[in-house]
Amino acid sequence: MPFEELKQRHAAMWGSAPFERIAVTLAEMHQEIVDSVDGGPGARWLDVGCGTGELAFLAARTGAEVVGSDLSPTLVETARRQAAERDVGVTFEVGDAEALPYEDASFDIVTSSVGAIFAPDHRAVATQLARVCRPGGELALTAWTSEGEEDEFFRIIGSYAPPPPPDAGVAASWGEPGYAESLLGDAFAVTVTQHDTPWRVGSAEELWSEIAEGFGPIKTLLGALEPERAEALEDELVTFFRGEETDGGISMARPYLLIRGRRRSG
Repeated sequence: MPFEELKQRHAAMWGSAPFERIAVTLAEMHQEIVDSVDGGPGARWLDVGCGTGELAFLAARTGAEVVGSDLSPTLVETARRQAAERDVGVTFEVGDAEALPYEDASFDIVTSSVGAIFAPDHRAVATQLARVCRPGGELALTAWTSEGEEDEFFRIIGSYAPPPPPDAGVAASWGEPGYAESLLGDAFAVTVTQHDTPWRVGSAEELWSEIAEGFGPIKTLLGALEPERAEALEDELVTFFRGEETDGGISMARPYLLIRGRRRSG
């Protein structure tokens, strides 16, 4: 399959740190997704790129039958552990968003919280999201906007990382106006709204510590860089974070798009 080596690196990268520490900062986004669909008893719900399971746990509270799928075996194991600790009945499985291991039209609701957008073949992802969603079913996924603080955050990280393969899609494209509609519009009646899920923390240094310890892409990059470059990355990100200081500490805006779709028939 295309980009197989890249995806395996991604799986290891995202699983290299305790992402559950970062996932809890997306609680407002997760709730927005859950509130945007008609979950409840009897609904079959798939969360794609589920990470450590936080959105799936919220989905399960509606009474839906929930499956979480993620490329990273490590993140799936963490999600399973958390499900056991919380006594929540969610099935977590390893799965590739570009080739989901599920039957056609097998879910009433399909979601993804800034997860599926990181797969390199965007058209394959769109095809799979449509394939597993039943006619009349619902889609809700989020993407960081192509302008704003989160886009700048990933731009800084990317300036220190090796470039992706030339044909690989980049996650930021999903946040561009009209992009999701161009991929999903044939299969779904699509609506897009803009929201924000600020990252609130005491100081720029505290925010750096959180991402250096809990965010796999940063942890992996720091382990690969020469010491001088690693220090430069830290300095640049801390300076960026300080630009988000308020009287109460850091409140970094993280604007995102909520992309909703109703599966067309046929």
